[in-house]
Amino acid sequence: MASLPESETAQIARHQREAGVQRLSCHFSWPEFFDERRCFHQEFVYDVAMFSVARGFPWPNVIRAAVTAKGIFPQLHGLDVPKLLSLLGEALSECLPDLTSVHQHEFTQFLADTCITRLRLFQAVVGGAANTTIARLDLEVQLPPTPCPLAQGMDLQEWEHQHHQAKLTSMLRQKEEKLKMLRDGSRVTLGEVDVPEDEQLDREGVVSLVRAAVRATEGQVLASLDQETSLLSDILQLKLQQAATGRLHNPAPTNTGHIGLHPDTPAKTKTGQRQSGNAV
Repeated sequence: MASLPESETAQIARHQREAGVQRLSCHFSWPEFFDERRCFHQEFVYDVAMFSVARGFPWPNVIRAAVTAKGIFPQLHGLDVPKLLSLLGEALSECLPDLTSVHQHEFTQFLADTCITRLRLFQAVVGGAANTTIARLDLEVQLPPTPCPLAQGMDLQEWEHQHHQAKLTSMLRQKEEKLKMLRDGSRVTLGEVDVPEDEQLDREGVVSLVRAAVRATEGQVLASLDQETSLLSDILQLKLQQAATGRLHNPAPTNTGHIGLHPDTPAKTKTGQRQSGNAV
């Protein structure tokens, strides 16, 4: 710790990662490893030191955190999670006994999360598998292709308007055709009245026959008239709906270029002209 002054630690914290790792490593000896594992060791120490800087540790505690990380890393080989947690607890109590409760909690959480999530990687490195090739699979997310713009398109609101208008037109045409057929056809039939063919009818017989025919056709005429009234009402309603829908879709422009006059206010005459009857 004597070889890492507080001012130097502050300078290291201002460097980029690669330069910071190299500058921090110059203040320690690294007899634990003599191959590629030394780089992993140095980066681990640097990450722990920079975490303590980011959390606002006093500079002496930042240096102690780096020393603690340097001693922990070579011991990670062959540990399970309970032994790892025990190792971290002992190291913190020995090297960083004066941390505040908040800093102690944050530092313990960081070390535990880092070492547990990367335990297999760290163990492989410490155990001499630094040159082992690790296959990495990249997941490529393919989005659906962007559809080409339509050569001819229509606004949804316009399409709904035209669809509704077409539906009203079809219904109106059907009603009008039914009305035409009703008016062109026969409204009554005399099938229910028996007319004698070989018998000569007197006046009373003719009157009786006519009354019977009237009674037989009265219901037919009323039903026909009711049907015609209903069709006329439906046709009128459909035409009103068509007109209302058209006005809502294409509102008439408001005339904002003229000033409305009160009914009791007379219009002003042009300059230089006199109103009739005012000449003296």
